Amino acid sequence: MNQMMKAFMAASVIALGLAGPMTAVRATGAAANFEGIEQPTDEQLQRYASAVRQVSDVVAEYQPRLASAQGQQAKQAVRTEADQKMMDQVESGGMSVAEYNGISHAVNKSPDLRKKVERLVSQQLP
Repeated sequence: MNQMMKAFMAASVIALGLAGPMTAVRATGAAANFEGIEQPTDEQLQRYASAVRQVSDVVAEYQPRLASAQGQQAKQAVRTEADQKMMDQVESGGMSVAEYNGISHAVNKSPDLRKKVERLVSQQLP
């Protein structure tokens, strides 16, 4: 895959909000859903970029299922399953959902941070 395509995909992942905060909350409660992170470290950004890739893969997997689900109950079941899988992917990469959401918030507020994450995501593309 050429560099231009990698950069486009990375920007798309971020711009489409795939790196946005997850809405599902584990049994630990809403207080654990968000961690205030204004300036993530380089290590956190590396893990975050990897998590963004994993989350975007899950989104791509579940979008067709969501589109074909019949009725609100079926759509909600697909969303719940996708949310769980996204959370599992984030956590398997060594990051809590609260940390992921906190960094997402910081990335959405800072154009410079967004560009840095886009660059990191594009470097991780095959």
